[in-house]
Amino acid sequence: MSENFKHPPVLQNIHGDIRRVGYEFEFTGIDMARVAAIVKGLYGGDVQKITTFEYEVNDTKFGTFTLELDAQLLREKKYEKLLGAVGVDLPGFKDKEKIEDSLMGVASTVVPFEIVTPPIPVPEMHRLDSLVSHLRNEKARGTGSSFIYAFGLHLNPEIPFERTESLLNHLRAYVLLDPWIREAADIDISRRITPYINPYEDEYIRLILNPDYQPDLKQLITDYFSYKNSRNRPLDMLPLFMHLDEEFTATLIEEGLTSSRPAFHFRLPNCSLEDENWTLAAEWNRWVLVEELAADESILNQYSRAWLKMEKETLIGFKRKWIELMNRRIEENA
Repeated sequence: MSENFKHPPVLQNIHGDIRRVGYEFEFTGIDMARVAAIVKGLYGGDVQKITTFEYEVNDTKFGTFTLELDAQLLREKKYEKLLGAVGVDLPGFKDKEKIEDSLMGVASTVVPFEIVTPPIPVPEMHRLDSLVSHLRNEKARGTGSSFIYAFGLHLNPEIPFERTESLLNHLRAYVLLDPWIREAADIDISRRITPYINPYEDEYIRLILNPDYQPDLKQLITDYFSYKNSRNRPLDMLPLFMHLDEEFTATLIEEGLTSSRPAFHFRLPNCSLEDENWTLAAEWNRWVLVEELAADESILNQYSRAWLKMEKETLIGFKRKWIELMNRRIEENA
């Protein structure tokens, strides 16, 4: 199934270069070495086995693809300490690799493999369709393959501007569209019942939609933490905040953060590789709706006031009414 990737309203980054987007696919059902071979076959490069649980495909036409078992315990070899505590010296075993293979075989039944792509220019994102096709042909198991597979697709769109007003407008646009996106994307129940993509709390939404809320960057970051927003939000701002003010953000973080990025981290979508009708473009295009709304400040303010008014005046069925309002807007602008 083919679908066009829409361009966002701002195609260049702050340096005037074409914006890029990184993707993270979560799935299982294919041997990691085989996935590395697929990536090399499609995009060139050299395969490097880092550990039993991690591969890299370096020097591809886009950069480095990372393939890993998405389990910190295994990737960081914390299991060696656990086994050592009960007298098992795993590093000294001759058949250590066989033990690791067994651990991966067990873990991969519930923990996903992950492909982390390098940042890819927006006009070339369609080249990832061939990766999806190959994984599907190899019988990759995605979100809908089991009720326990809370697998996601994460998008990391490079930010168009570093201005605080732009960050806030994207946050505002996202919270306004979030109920509609969740319904349109048919988010799997396995993901809805886990804490990985919890919606922003209404109290925080009221704060950021208020027209009088005009924070500077430090205030925006402080309030984000004050309202107990963690990595487990559909639009995770923490990597971006770390990029913009690492020293200040680090003082507020109570959980591990692997990296900072000059990008939004949109973690809501399913990764339904098993579904012939599922496409990367559809997931990306829903994000573009956020950017389009964020770019039209007059309309954004109009819908922000409408949300505050409707939420205050509606006793029953607010969510359904809001989704219908957003649906009308999207249909009118299609």
